[in-house]
Amino acid sequence: MSSPRSISTVDRISALPDSVICHILSFLPTKQSAATSILSKRWNPLWHSVFTLDFDDHGFADFATFRYFVFCVMLARDPTLPLRSFRLKCGASQGCDPQDINRFVRAAVQRGTQNFIMETDLVKTDREFLTELGSTVSTIFNSRNLVVLKLKTLLVTDLPQINFPLLKTLHLKKVYILRDFNKLIEGCPILEELEITTSFLFRFSKDGIGEFKHSNLVRVNISKFGPQNFPFAWICNAKILRLELQRSEDQVHAFHNLTHMELIFTSNWRTKWKWLLEMLKNCPKLQNLTLHKLYGHGIDEDDWKEPEIIPNCLSSQLRTCSLIYYKGMKCELQFAEYVLKNANLLRTMTISASPGDLTLKHQMLMDLSLCPRGSIASPQSGRYGGILALRHGPPSATLVDGELANEYEIQAEAKESST
Repeated sequence: MSSPRSISTVDRISALPDSVICHILSFLPTKQSAATSILSKRWNPLWHSVFTLDFDDHGFADFATFRYFVFCVMLARDPTLPLRSFRLKCGASQGCDPQDINRFVRAAVQRGTQNFIMETDLVKTDREFLTELGSTVSTIFNSRNLVVLKLKTLLVTDLPQINFPLLKTLHLKKVYILRDFNKLIEGCPILEELEITTSFLFRFSKDGIGEFKHSNLVRVNISKFGPQNFPFAWICNAKILRLELQRSEDQVHAFHNLTHMELIFTSNWRTKWKWLLEMLKNCPKLQNLTLHKLYGHGIDEDDWKEPEIIPNCLSSQLRTCSLIYYKGMKCELQFAEYVLKNANLLRTMTISASPGDLTLKHQMLMDLSLCPRGSIASPQSGRYGGILALRHGPPSATLVDGELANEYEIQAEAKESST
């Protein structure tokens, strides 16, 4: 019997160049990165040369201990060493002091950080606490080196003149800007990604709205924000758009570059179908469409009216369409039928039904299988229909190149109809 293969005791990681080890450490929170200093004499100084700092007060006994750790790290670090990324998450530990947060942020900005991420993790938003972070706000918005800026839970009572010549990514969550939000958007001339979530208190000055447009925007995500207040003309060059809609604005802007659009309807209004069709008409390059909660309480089932003119994106561009939380209402079925009939290049149609009776779900899928079908991207498929399947759990049906995909455990034959 052969002896078992001996296990190598060579420390291959320690044999790596310092630059590679520092790169590996940059993916760790700073607390864990600092802990590697006890491994050996060689490892002891390496974490000081990492280009990223990631501080989180969760797991510290109290904020005083956390504050001591942050200051020790900042003082031990070579001040001439670049700081590419700085992340600060605090509010979980007892005794969190906004003045200390101001000092942390100022130290990071003075070192020329390019990626700045800050989260104040408060259980209940404390206006007085947020107001005392005024120095932090001023420091952040006067930094010209930022490429990525992500803020969570911050109160901005007044904005300075903004100039972010390098900023490409801006994420704002629970950030309340009480006035002149225009300054922030217009101060980011090369912005590529914009995300705004749960921000109801934005105020815009009327001067300049509709004149400024971001030409570099690729991805936009606006959630839990009243679109009637947001100047959508600023983001009309986006290629990927996700909107969580409470209600529509009167004017529908043209999105000439948009290829992906996701709309989540969180409330209802009488002209929603009209607004949706107008939106499709103004997105000539749209290839992927996802709609959540298309039907909701308070909407007349007969509100749908098929337009005489088919949007160009339907007839010549649309590849995928997904209807999420589908209830099988008459207006929803009419819209699904309209898409299937007119989307000549459609490859995949996904229907995800709302929870409910399995018999009703089966009937919904049967109704969908009988919808007339326009020309399809794959000419080898000569019929629409196939196998319908149902199961407990998240219900959905997927149409791929004219066929309903067999995704379920309980199957039922569907009628076939030639195209």
